[in-house]
Order: sequence, then structure tokens, then C-alpha cells
Amino acid sequence: MTYDPQADALPVSRPAEPGRGAAAYRIFGETLRGMKTTFGRIVEGPTTVQYPEDKAPVYPRFRGRHRLHRFEDTGLEKCVGCSLCAAACPADCIRVVAAENTPELRISAGERYAAVYEINMSRCIFCGYCEVACPFDAITMGHDYELSDYDRSDLIFTKEMLLAEPVERAPLRAAGE
Repeated sequence: MTYDPQADALPVSRPAEPGRGAAAYRIFGETLRGMKTTFGRIVEGPTTVQYPEDKAPVYPRFRGRHRLHRFEDTGLEKCVGCSLCAAACPADCIRVVAAENTPELRISAGERYAAVYEINMSRCIFCGYCEVACPFDAITMGHDYELSDYDRSDLIFTKEMLLAEPVERAPLRAAGE
């Protein structure tokens, strides 16, 4: 079997110069366009983020660190200890122990409150089912993504940790990014 150069020729009109191939001109032109694009990206500068000084922005629907909420006017906890979030969790990382409210000691607006609320972040898959299952919007997932630690026991977030406001907030991406 012999090589046929006509079979590999690109369908481009022949240049005016005799002795030069049209395919070579086309390939050369595409290479120059590619180099221009690559060169333009180099001149613009790197798009990397200097972490941890600069935080990478996240999308508005990003699911990060969990947070328990309180009512703003009364300061009572929104969580009533119903354990629907724990039942919906596919990773089984949420533990809720409910207790009864008393007239002297009101923790939440309902009859019960979560005496113990823990999320094992090393098991969490950040699916958001707990957020969807909660009928009182007591638990939400924020935009914070810095959750690493040296000890696994420190990755069990207690009720006090979940009620606390995060120290630093991750930036959000703009609408067009």
C-alpha cells in the first residue's frame, strides 16, 4: 500500500504562489491563531487565587458549612428537635436529642427543643437534604468551605458551634462569573 498525499489534502483553495501547499497555509494560519490566544492569556496574567489571603468566590447555591438559626425578635432557637433532618440524612451524620421546654426555661418556640444537636462533618456529603427536610428553616447550609482540622473529633460540630456566626465569610461570585 502506498501513501496518497491527495487523500489527506484539506479542502482549501490553492494559494497564488506556485510550489506551496494550501494545506500548509491553513495549518500555519490555525497555529498562529492558537498562539495569539495562548499569548493573550499569558499577557493577561494568571487567574489563580492567592489562598488563604484571597478567598475563591463561590456560587450562590454552593452548600458549605451548616448553621442553626434563632428567631431575630425573640432570640429563641428555631429548631424544635423533631429529628426530620437526621431522618433525611443519607450519611447518618446528624444526631438530635430532644428535650421538653418548661415555662421557666424556654429554649425554642415549640413544645420541645434540641438538647443535643451534632453534625459529624467528616461523614457529611453536603447534599442539603437536612436543609430541605426542616419545616422551620432552622438549619441552612452557608457558603463557608474551610472545614479542615487535624483531629477527627474536632469535626463533630455541636449545637453551640452551629449557632455561632462564622468568623470569616466566603465571597460570592457575581451574576456573570
